Amino acid sequence: MYNYTTTRSVMQRLFQRVLAAVILGVSSAMDNTPTGGDTGCTVLLSPTTAGCMSFDLSALPLGPFTVHDAFPMPYFVAPPCTNLTAAQTNCTSFNSGDSAGAPVYAVAGNPDDECYALGHTPYTQATLLDSGDPEAGVLVELDGGVGGRVLQYAFSCDPSLPPSAGPTNATNSGFTYTIHWPTPLACHPTPTTGCGGAIPVPTPDQLAFQEMEFGALICYNMATAMGSQGCPAHSVPPISTFTDKAPADVDTDGWCQAIKSFGGQYATIVAKHVCGFAIWPTEATLPARNWSYAYHVPQELDIVAKFAASCKKVGVKLGIYYSVVSNEYLNVQGGMVRSPSTIRPGQVAVTQEEYGQIALQQLTELWTRYGDLAEIWFDGGFAVPSLEPSLLALLNRTQPHACIFNGCGLSPNAVAWIGTESGHAPYPVWNTQTGCPSGAGTPFGKQYVPKEVDLTLQNADTWFYREGMGYRSLSEMASIYHDSVGHGGNMLLNVAPPPNSTLPAVAVQRYRDLGAWVARCYGQGATAAATALATTSGPCANCSHLSLTVGGGKPVAMDRFLLKEDLTHGQLVLQFFISIDGVPVFNGTAIGRTLIALLGKNVTGQTVTLTVTEARAPPTLRLFAVPSPESCSLASGGDSCTYIQNTLYTGPVTASSKQPTAAACCGECREVAACAFFTYYQGTCSLITAQQGSTTQAGAVSGSPA
Repeated sequence: MYNYTTTRSVMQRLFQRVLAAVILGVSSAMDNTPTGGDTGCTVLLSPTTAGCMSFDLSALPLGPFTVHDAFPMPYFVAPPCTNLTAAQTNCTSFNSGDSAGAPVYAVAGNPDDECYALGHTPYTQATLLDSGDPEAGVLVELDGGVGGRVLQYAFSCDPSLPPSAGPTNATNSGFTYTIHWPTPLACHPTPTTGCGGAIPVPTPDQLAFQEMEFGALICYNMATAMGSQGCPAHSVPPISTFTDKAPADVDTDGWCQAIKSFGGQYATIVAKHVCGFAIWPTEATLPARNWSYAYHVPQELDIVAKFAASCKKVGVKLGIYYSVVSNEYLNVQGGMVRSPSTIRPGQVAVTQEEYGQIALQQLTELWTRYGDLAEIWFDGGFAVPSLEPSLLALLNRTQPHACIFNGCGLSPNAVAWIGTESGHAPYPVWNTQTGCPSGAGTPFGKQYVPKEVDLTLQNADTWFYREGMGYRSLSEMASIYHDSVGHGGNMLLNVAPPPNSTLPAVAVQRYRDLGAWVARCYGQGATAAATALATTSGPCANCSHLSLTVGGGKPVAMDRFLLKEDLTHGQLVLQFFISIDGVPVFNGTAIGRTLIALLGKNVTGQTVTLTVTEARAPPTLRLFAVPSPESCSLASGGDSCTYIQNTLYTGPVTASSKQPTAAACCGECREVAACAFFTYYQGTCSLITAQQGSTTQAGAVSGSPA
């Protein structure tokens, strides 16, 4: 078997013999070969690389053609959907088996001496020549050649040529051989629909959940009183730690008013966190042991009930967070009851079966006492041995319409975590995925699972109130809004009351300012702000081309666009571009429930046009609008940082590097969207996506960009 290196001397001798006669280019292999015809060749690009787009190459000339490379080597080729015969190639060794029908090249002076099959029809892969320009052309690949050889056709757009034009030359790299074929047939891809398999669609409950866009996560539990973010292993603080600091009349009305002020449509309260402390008077028992769950608030201090009533007053839907995989009171971690030998003072020893009984009783209380729930939060999932069948039955019986955070595999109303607590979701975000990973999804996933983006208002990913921590600036919150709601996720903003339950005035004002800015810039739901420069007047069905006139025919400055796709039939748009006065200014892939397309500068024009170039089916847009730059403007938030001395936060590390100072580490965190906070110790800067606890460490610094 020859490879490129061992045959080079043969090719050099060939080159010397024919140097005078070589013409680098293309010639017809036989005089009687047709120069054009129907190859029946429509190339559909791979859904994993370029989505639903096709090129009609059926008008390519049939050939075959003899194409030379620089050595030269004679290649006998036809279009990628056409088989060759031994007679057409004049290769007697090319007659059957692996070589039959494949484009070939000859490596000796006479094509009859030695011929190699390069690749077989049908093509195995087709991608864009330029991923950023669908009209640059298409690359079609055939594999299965002798010795692993691969043949590529680089069809580049050349509108000046007739469709009957043939290939021009050939190049190769190792055992990959490329035929260069300029043609006008590669200039105009056709968006196609229905590819990528069945299109997953949302349940009505998922659709309603996504429509809310903006929610809150209320963290007021034992960790609040402790001034921590959870419970250390085997730590069970006395009930008085909480009750001595909590007022008799917890200010849940103030919480819900703050949530309403920033536009929150639903609010999920942490009913039981990892300590195991319940902020409702649970009545869970183990009758066989004559034992009752005693780690909870007194009967008169049912905070969940009070919060549910406050939500109802302002029209905010209720959600409940319950950590089923962690409970220090019952010595449970990761869904497993730890060994009785590890029990410490304050903990109660139970069996795995008994823990499952307690969890189901408490979930029954939470899911039946407080009305319909918009969301159920399983922080860390629901993986408790043997619990899932009973959990599913309870869910179907008591809260069949709730959407379940981390509920993939349990409920059709599942919601997935975006994968970072920074608030900055990547782009694009897809509502489809295969399996149950966290993250931004994939365009051709098999399940429909909306994404939720959780974040804190306090700095440094601080979920429970901590004195002196400080709050993110309005500028930073606007950036997070763009990357969460504006990328198609639901934004879940933390509300962290202090032990006295009254939110600090600075936090209340920040919530109000955020809500006012969102309404002023983007409006609410599928209605654009009154200040928008232009907007559609209603849904546009089956629309792949929309134009808006701004400024009454006079040029005006624009710096962003607001788009909302109707997801009733699934997330359909795969690729689009927006142009101003015919000049493309934004190329995108996903639109989804909401997309805020930022230009990063002002562009002046009169007409804005949206063109959808790829879609899984004809899409429907609920809204296409041009927000006013003046109404959306904000003062810069600056480059300040929050530092927590002698503290080492822990969690998933997304990047690590050596940095000279904590300030430099903070700067690294600011540049990485997934970074929720950083730790800096002994010159090592670690960027962390989600907070999972902290330890005291002299000389360590943790923090976040402010």
